[in-house]
Amino acid sequence: MYRIGGIVTKKFWLLISLFLICVVLPEALAETLVVDRGGGGGFETIREAVLTASSGDEILIRPGYYREGAISVLSPVSIIGAGGQVTVDSGSEVAFRVDTSGCIISGLAIRGSGEGVGVELNSPGNSIEGCRISNFSTGVLSASSKNRIIESAIEGCSVGIRLRDGLDNVVMDSRIRSSRGIEITGSLGSEISNCTFSGDIGVFLANSSENAVFGSVFLSATGIEISDSDRNQIEGNHLSSSEWGIVLEGSEDNEIRDNGISGSDVAGVILLGSEKNAIINNSARECTVGIRLKDSADNRIGDNLLDENEVAGIRLEGSTKNVIMGNVLIENGEGLLLKSKSIENAIEVNEILRNGRGLSLLGSGLNVLRGNRMEMDRYSIRVDREDLSTWDDEPFRQDVDSSNTVDGRPVCYIVDGQDLKLYEDCGFLAMVGCKNVIVENLNLVNNSVGALLVNSTGCMAKNLTLSKNEAGVRMLKTTDCKVEESKAENCTVGFLVQKCQGDDLLGCEANGSSESGFEIEDSEGAILKGSKASKNGVGISLLNSSSCQILQSDVGSSQEEGIRLIRSPKCILNQNRVYENRQGIGASGSDGVMVIRNDLYSNQDAGLALEQLSTATVSGNIARENGDGIFLQSVERASIEGNNLSKNGRYGLRMSYSRDGKLAGNSFIQNGLGGASLIDCSGCSIYHNNFIENGNLMMPQNAVDNGNNAWDAGPEAGGNYWSDFQVEGNPAADPKQVPTKGTDRYPFQDPDGWN
Repeated sequence: MYRIGGIVTKKFWLLISLFLICVVLPEALAETLVVDRGGGGGFETIREAVLTASSGDEILIRPGYYREGAISVLSPVSIIGAGGQVTVDSGSEVAFRVDTSGCIISGLAIRGSGEGVGVELNSPGNSIEGCRISNFSTGVLSASSKNRIIESAIEGCSVGIRLRDGLDNVVMDSRIRSSRGIEITGSLGSEISNCTFSGDIGVFLANSSENAVFGSVFLSATGIEISDSDRNQIEGNHLSSSEWGIVLEGSEDNEIRDNGISGSDVAGVILLGSEKNAIINNSARECTVGIRLKDSADNRIGDNLLDENEVAGIRLEGSTKNVIMGNVLIENGEGLLLKSKSIENAIEVNEILRNGRGLSLLGSGLNVLRGNRMEMDRYSIRVDREDLSTWDDEPFRQDVDSSNTVDGRPVCYIVDGQDLKLYEDCGFLAMVGCKNVIVENLNLVNNSVGALLVNSTGCMAKNLTLSKNEAGVRMLKTTDCKVEESKAENCTVGFLVQKCQGDDLLGCEANGSSESGFEIEDSEGAILKGSKASKNGVGISLLNSSSCQILQSDVGSSQEEGIRLIRSPKCILNQNRVYENRQGIGASGSDGVMVIRNDLYSNQDAGLALEQLSTATVSGNIARENGDGIFLQSVERASIEGNNLSKNGRYGLRMSYSRDGKLAGNSFIQNGLGGASLIDCSGCSIYHNNFIENGNLMMPQNAVDNGNNAWDAGPEAGGNYWSDFQVEGNPAADPKQVPTKGTDRYPFQDPDGWN
C-alpha cells in the first residue's frame, strides 16, 4: 500500500509521473511540417520535408503544383494534401516509394507521363486515402501486405493497382479507370469492395487464393478474370461488361454469388477448364450466353436467374459431372444447352420458361434430369446427335423421369423398354433402344421433336396429335417400327425418318410444315401409305433412300415439290394424287424409280419431272393441267407408257438430253404448246401414242424432235395417231413428218388404232 492514513506517498506520485511521461512523450515529440511551393511554409519541396520528418510527423502540403518524383519514404509519416488541389507530377519517375510501415498518403493528385509507378508500397501496413493517381504504367504497386487504398481515383494507367505477393491488402470505395483496373498475383486474402471499374479488365487474379471482390461496379470490357486461382469469393457486384462478365480459367473452389451481370457479348460468367466452383444466386441478363462452362467439371450452378440471353441462359461444352439446380431461365435463345459430350451432369428443379428452346442436349448423353419444369417454350425439349457422321444412340441415353414436365404434363422418356404399352399423357415422348413398345393417343406440342424413336425395333405410335414441333415424329435408326393415323400440324417437318429400315407411316397427315410434311433420309424399305400432305414446303421428300414406297397418298399445295426424290433408287410411287404444287413429282438421281397410276394435276411446273437418272418406269399416270405433263432431262432408258397427258399449259411431254427411252401407248391431248418435245435426244422409240389437237391456233404442233429417234416400230406395229395428219389404214404407209428431223413412217388412221 502506498496510502497511509489518507496521505499518498511520494513513491506513488513518482510512479504516476513516469507513466505519464512515457505515454505523452511521443505525442509531444510529433510535429507538423508544412510544404508550400510559394515559400509560405517550412519547406518548398515534398522531398525535403519527407527527408526531414521523423516517425509520427504530419507533412501538410499546401495547394500547388509540385514537379518532383522519386520521393523515398523511410519513416512512418502522414503526407496530406491541405485545402485545394495538390498536384505531384513525377514525370517518368516513381512518385512515392514507401519502404516503411504505418505511412499515410492522403488528398494528393499524383500524375506521371505514362511510365513508371505512382506509389510503390514495399512495406506492410500503409494507406493511400483520397488520392487521384493518373498516367502511370502502374498507379499503385503493393509488393507487401496489409496495405490499404481507400476512396481514391486511379485513371489512365496500364494497371491501376497491382497487388503482388502479399496478403490482406484492401482496396475500397475507389474509382479505377485504367486498362487493367486491379491486378492481383501471388496474393492471399486481399479484399476489393465498393469500387467502380472501367477499361479493358476490371480485376485480374492469377495464382492467388482467398481473395474477395465485393459490392463493386464493373463497366470494363471484361469484369473479373481469375486464372489458376482457388478459394476466391466474388459477391454482390454489378457487371455491365461489354465482352466478358466473370471469367474463371484453370481455377477451383471459387464462389461467385449474388452478382448482377448484363450486356456481355461473350458470356456473363464463363468457366474454362475449371472445377469445384460454385455459381450461386447470380443474375445474367441480355448477354450472348448467361453462364457458360467449357471443359469444366464438378461445378455447382444453382439458383441463378438467366434472362433474355441471346444464345443460351446456361451452356455447357465438354463439361461433366456438374450440378445445375434451381435456376430460372426465361426468354433466352436456348434455356439450358448441353453439347460436345457434356455427360453425367445432374439437372434438377430448374424453371425453364418462354425460351426459344427450353432444354437442348446435343451429343451429350448420360445426364440425370429430375423435377425440371418447362413452360411456354417455343420448343421445349431437344435431344440429338451433334456429330452427324455417327449414328450411335449414346447421345439419346438420358436418365429422365416423369417428375420433369412440359407445360404441366410429364416427360415420358423410355430407355431399353420392352413389351410395354404406355397409357400416360405425355408432354414429350422418347423411346431409345426399345423393343415392342406401343404408345397411343398423345398430344405433343412445342418440342424440337414431339415423339422421338431411336435405335428401336417393332415399336408403334398410333393416333398422335403433333403441333408446332420442329419435327412431329422423328425415327432414327429404327427397324420395323410404325406410326399410324397420326397428324402433324404446323411443324418444321411433320414426320422425319432417318437411317431406318422397314418403317411404315400409315394413314398419317402433315399440314403446314415449313420444310417437309414427310421426310425420309438414308433409309431403306420405308412405306408411306394413305398419307395426306397439304400446304407444306415439300409434301413428301426422300433423300438417299432406297426401295421405298409412296402409295395411295394425297399431296397438294406444296411450295416446292409435292413428292421429291433425290438419290433414292428403286422407289415406287403408286396411285397418289398430286396437285396444286409448284411441281408435282420430282425425281433426281433416283435410278429405277417407278411412277405408276398417279393423278398429277394443276401443278405449276411439271406434273412429273425426272432428271439425271436411268431405267425409270412411268406408266398409267394422268398428268393434266400442269405447266408440263412430264419433263425429262438427262434420263436414260425411261419407259413412258400408257399415260394420259392432257391440257397442260406447255407440253404433254418435254424431253432433253435423254436417250434410249420408250414412249408407247400415251395420249397427248390439247396441250398448249405441243404434245411432245424432244430436244437433243437420241435412241428413243416413240409409237402407239395419240397426238390430238396439241398446240394452239398460232402454232399447232403435236410434236417436235431435233434428234435421232424412231417415231414408229416398223410396218407391222406401226407408229402413232396424229390429229393433224389424216391417213387410211391402221397402220398406213403414208409418212408423217415430225419437225424438225423425225418421221413417223406408219401413222394410224384412228386413235388407238393399234388396238
